[in-house]
Amino acid sequence: MKTMIYRLQVVLLLFAAAACKKDKGFVHDNNAPVVVDKFTPEKGGSGTEVLIYGTNFSTDTTGVTVTINGVKALVTGIISDHILVVIPEKAGTGKVVVSINGKTGEAPKDFQYEASYKVSTLAGNGTAGFSDGKGSNVAFSFNKRCGLDVDADGNVYAADAENFRVRKIAPDGTVTTLAGGMYGYQEGKGGDAQFYLPFDVVTDNSGNIFVSDPSAWTVRKITPDGTTSRIVWGEAWGLGIDKRNGTLYYANNRYPGSIYQVTQDGTAAEIIKGLSGPADVAVDDKGNLFVTENGNSIIKKFAAGSWEPTVIAGAENQTGLVNGVGTAARFENPWGITLDAANNIYVAGNGSSDGSTVNSNQCIRLITANNWNVTTYIGGGTAGFADGTGAAALFSAPTGVAVDKHGVVYVLDRNNNRIRKVIAE
Repeated sequence: MKTMIYRLQVVLLLFAAAACKKDKGFVHDNNAPVVVDKFTPEKGGSGTEVLIYGTNFSTDTTGVTVTINGVKALVTGIISDHILVVIPEKAGTGKVVVSINGKTGEAPKDFQYEASYKVSTLAGNGTAGFSDGKGSNVAFSFNKRCGLDVDADGNVYAADAENFRVRKIAPDGTVTTLAGGMYGYQEGKGGDAQFYLPFDVVTDNSGNIFVSDPSAWTVRKITPDGTTSRIVWGEAWGLGIDKRNGTLYYANNRYPGSIYQVTQDGTAAEIIKGLSGPADVAVDDKGNLFVTENGNSIIKKFAAGSWEPTVIAGAENQTGLVNGVGTAARFENPWGITLDAANNIYVAGNGSSDGSTVNSNQCIRLITANNWNVTTYIGGGTAGFADGTGAAALFSAPTGVAVDKHGVVYVLDRNNNRIRKVIAE
């Protein structure tokens, strides 16, 4: 903070020195309009220093207010035709408005806000094993393309394949075993239940958790107290749920593969077929399905009811880490998929069967709703482990992704055997 203030002071001194003659005797005219001509830089994130140019400014900072997209900015100094401000957190993209003694001036352009995203480790010590506990005292053993989900209270549920368990991670990072612990197939409560390969999980609005077990050809329901029961027989890998009515969908990851809808009587109806390794499925608030087609490295939308397909991102059998709109983007064997409250789509990029560290997508990709613009949300093309911001954060084979009601993103980081948490700063 001291460094930033020092830089601001230096900037103001330089401008003041350059403009000292012009400012001599300067007086703000409260009967004249406040004019904002431009500002620089035109984009940035929280903490960005922005210099605003205009006329009829006031050197009395007590009467000056600057807002970015309606959010008050910190005014750090003024000379006659320059105001220096600091962009506030979560300002968003919007108008730059200068208010002086009740009169306002608006910049001709909007400031383009660039949010930064910070990654931390919610739970896991990085070593394959098993232990419940809190934070870095916890051990997972994923070693598969496992998935996770988050409930309305911010509890995260993860399929821990090689420990034959479904784990619950509380918001403070405390991890407990919800169900499972032994290899086999058996219904029961908590540790009495058994799984062959717990693989993906989704939650409903009542706090129930559904888990796929492709080796047992089942989808199981786990009540909040850890009691399991079979919902349907079927080779389910990735799971999706329509939160409006609780309808389940699953992908069977075959070549060719299909998407199944689980009907109310507990049978699975094949509704989409002929896909190349369908990995996971998500449902928006209108009932449309979004599927990661792992074998073709594309993302498809299937219109509700008719299931008419559209490729919304990626190009068939063309791989890479390329951002762009729709088919101009490139993925490499994408896996987990989820949506936020605004129907923006998040894709866990590395769905290679062996968790390849040379896969180009060691990251989470974001597809903006409706215009299908693809960006890299967090991470990059290098496998590793590092908490931090933006591309400085490293993942190794992220396979599961979930978003809570506040927009916090959770990532199952396969090779690092950790659950990671991403917050917009």
